[in-house]
Amino acid sequence: MTTTTATTTITVTADTDQVTLVNVFTVTPARQMELADALGEATRKIFVTLSGFISANLHTSLDGTRVINYAQWASEQQYKEALQRADVREHLAEATAIADKWDPSLVRVRTIHTRRAAGVNPQTATSASN
Repeated sequence: MTTTTATTTITVTADTDQVTLVNVFTVTPARQMELADALGEATRKIFVTLSGFISANLHTSLDGTRVINYAQWASEQQYKEALQRADVREHLAEATAIADKWDPSLVRVRTIHTRRAAGVNPQTATSASN
């Protein structure tokens, strides 16, 4: 199992050309880490080198039955161009062979909400995310 520990800040923006791939993979609990590792390896080897790729975050469900890939792209066009690459298609074939099923959705950020700092009056606070 590969474990990467990192502390980063991810910028999520509304009203841009950016798109987010939310892909929910369903797996047997015995194969959850295998799938997460395969997705992580492909991200490190392939996706981080591609034009338009911004970031990817892999989430594993606590019950072991799902792996969620949350990947940000600069534009829908750049995401679609990536899907035409042979190395990307090979990665997708490997991941989908491990998973029982998968449900990819390409989405745009509609609204952003963040936790207010203690003591901030919501009536007087101004923020791009409100």
